[in-house]
Amino acid sequence: MTLRPSAARWFELLTTREDVTRAVETLAATGSIELETRSGTHREVSLQDLQPQMEEYHRLARRYQPYWPDTELRPGTPPKTPNRVLDAALQNLLAWEKSALPLIQRLESLHSERTDLELVASMLQRLQGETLDFGLLTRPGTSVTARLFVIPPDKRIEQMPGTVLTTRVSTDLRDFVIAVGPGEELDALVKELSAVNGRVLALPGFLQGTRTTALQQTQQRIENIAAESQQLRRDIDALAARHQLPEALGDIHRLDWFLTHVTSLPVSENFAWITGWTSDVSGRRLEDALRQASIDAVVHFPPPPLEVDTPMVMQNPWWAQPFELFARLLGTPGRDEADPSRLLAVLAPLLFGYMFGDVGQGLVLVLAGLLLQRRWPVVRILIANGLASMVFGWVFGSVFGQEDVIAPLWVSPVEHPLPVLLVPLAGGIVILLLGLALNAMEAWWRGSFRQWLEIEAAVLVLYLSVVASLFVPGAAWVTLPALGWYFAGCLLQPHARLWSTLAGAAGTLVESLFQLLINTVSFVRVGAFALAHSGLSLAFTIMSGITDNPLGALAILLLGNLVVILLEGLVVTIQTTRLILFEFFIRFLRGSGRIFRPLAAPGPEVGTRRTT
Repeated sequence: MTLRPSAARWFELLTTREDVTRAVETLAATGSIELETRSGTHREVSLQDLQPQMEEYHRLARRYQPYWPDTELRPGTPPKTPNRVLDAALQNLLAWEKSALPLIQRLESLHSERTDLELVASMLQRLQGETLDFGLLTRPGTSVTARLFVIPPDKRIEQMPGTVLTTRVSTDLRDFVIAVGPGEELDALVKELSAVNGRVLALPGFLQGTRTTALQQTQQRIENIAAESQQLRRDIDALAARHQLPEALGDIHRLDWFLTHVTSLPVSENFAWITGWTSDVSGRRLEDALRQASIDAVVHFPPPPLEVDTPMVMQNPWWAQPFELFARLLGTPGRDEADPSRLLAVLAPLLFGYMFGDVGQGLVLVLAGLLLQRRWPVVRILIANGLASMVFGWVFGSVFGQEDVIAPLWVSPVEHPLPVLLVPLAGGIVILLLGLALNAMEAWWRGSFRQWLEIEAAVLVLYLSVVASLFVPGAAWVTLPALGWYFAGCLLQPHARLWSTLAGAAGTLVESLFQLLINTVSFVRVGAFALAHSGLSLAFTIMSGITDNPLGALAILLLGNLVVILLEGLVVTIQTTRLILFEFFIRFLRGSGRIFRPLAAPGPEVGTRRTT
């Protein structure tokens, strides 16, 4: 098992200008490249000259995207230069626009008519009585006419002329006013509608007869509009297929992604030069992807340029990848730093599980992690933490806060708090020693292991002697030789001066030992939170036990466990993170590396239908 992150590999790819877009897309689909343009002998050509055509595409998209195919877009396959691809795609779009625009205008007109008719239908459904003859209302008149006003239910037209007859129909969302009177009087009412956020709705000319007959006619017209709209949709889809719209939109989508992620490339008259980093150390994944896509390209992996900063890749197995989150809170491990993710896959669940030991509550965390891991992969940490909680739940004998369901394999935290506090103290010593060992490993990688032996190894021995003297009094005798070792190592360093070096070394030693001892004591909080978790669960158990109502007791237990899982789970997570960052990581992790940011591949694009 290696704990050292890998440096990303520099790659250079030569392909034709016609294939450059597909080549970048194919490489991005592997999820293992990061582009970085390198200036060289090739002239740099900007791709921003495609921007005017893209602006024309965005104009068309704003107007017509609801009418584009709702199937997955697929780019065309023949290789062409980006300019030729975009020109050909736009020609298809413009030809489709010319053919489809009359159909779209008719469809939008039907959609507007249907919206108005649905309002009329809702009014007719709530209208009382069968006395009105809508044939008379819709018949053109010389001196008297009819209008339908739609207003919010809490508004009212205040000044209604005496020559106007009205009928008000109320619904849940709006009110309707059927007004009959002189045309000039009704026109004056229209001005008042703007003050109450109302509108005028034309009564359909086909309405005849009483309310029931008019409602049937309106519903029949709505059905006819729906049938005609569906046929128009089919005609528009047929035009899309005839003008190869899915292929054209796929090509434009690819170029839009390309312009967003790649602004320029070094090119010659016929070839393009793609450079960058890859996490595919072997290089086989890139070559296989290009071969399967039938892209003519030459890939090679020379040493990286001296002037660029190499990104680092944390190559961990699947079970350790969620725990990379902790290292990334401080940065990315550098070339000569340890990647602690695999160790944290063990340490973090142990710390969490000890503080949150309960079989039932741990099972809830496991189930939550299993349900949410597809949406948020990082919550896989919940699965490991939940399993550890279940294990320590058996150790402490706790199931949903109940300590009388199973016998503890070790002790009950409430009944025996002292050993529960002391065990994390010993575990903290082991974790700190592990951090110091990783620091020694990094010194070996940097080529400064001799300096580590001369100074920091002596600090390690001093720390061990102080800790061991608490249990074995004779261990204190190791302190004097370790002090001599430390000061001698400091004097052996280049440019060391006797008294100034000894004074500075003494201050540094006191600070280092004091920090190590404080960090050690900090792990007692693991036991303290285990006691707090057990005590809070016990409190809810006692409250449910003194409740006479069985349903009330069950409700208290359910609420108590919910509070413990949410509140204690959050607090324990924070404490676990704090111990890892400020007690463990400070021993060896500096986060001096640059993170590898893979180029995101273009996702499938689909049209968005407008409902009619």
